[in-house]
Amino acid sequence: MRPSFYDPSRFPQLKHLADNWEVIREEFLALNAPTLTINRVGKQIAEIVEEIDAHMAAGGEYGWLWGWGDDMDIMPEWTQYGLVAYDTPIPYARDAMPGTIELLSKIPGIKLCALLRMEPNVFLGTHSHTGTWEEGLLHMQLTIDAPTTQNYAYLNVNGSFNQSTNGNLVIFDGSLDHFAVNASRAHRTVLYLEFHREKHMVA
Repeated sequence: MRPSFYDPSRFPQLKHLADNWEVIREEFLALNAPTLTINRVGKQIAEIVEEIDAHMAAGGEYGWLWGWGDDMDIMPEWTQYGLVAYDTPIPYARDAMPGTIELLSKIPGIKLCALLRMEPNVFLGTHSHTGTWEEGLLHMQLTIDAPTTQNYAYLNVNGSFNQSTNGNLVIFDGSLDHFAVNASRAHRTVLYLEFHREKHMVA
């Protein structure tokens, strides 16, 4: 059976990204972006990008998008701020997070990268990214903002828990069942990456 988690030392380029987590955190904390009402449920990345482009062309601001949970219901308490899609930085994010985009531009094989923010007392139910293993993908979470006390934020992959602590780099197989919970009294934010494993993983 495939492992749930992978040793980060096997991914030196992602380890370098994690070594700069405070750069990403600083830009995130300065981010003043609205939450958009664009509905992402069931849509492909290209469709969402098209809607964002139309929103921006109409004079809108770039910002966070709602996530979704069980039964494809919108979850306003779990939001995403897109940074990179298919190795291409999202231009609207560059001005707000230039250092982060610069770090990401040096990493090959990115399918998707975004900030994921969970509000306090939020549970994202068990799910899996079907087909991503066959597509050659693995998943990464780098915690950039988590409570320093009473931290009850976790990722569970196939029954194994990993706590979200600041600077913590986690590489996992998202095609396996996994869930996330933030039972803390403060927000938890991670940098999330879907990437092609053959471009990164060393023996």
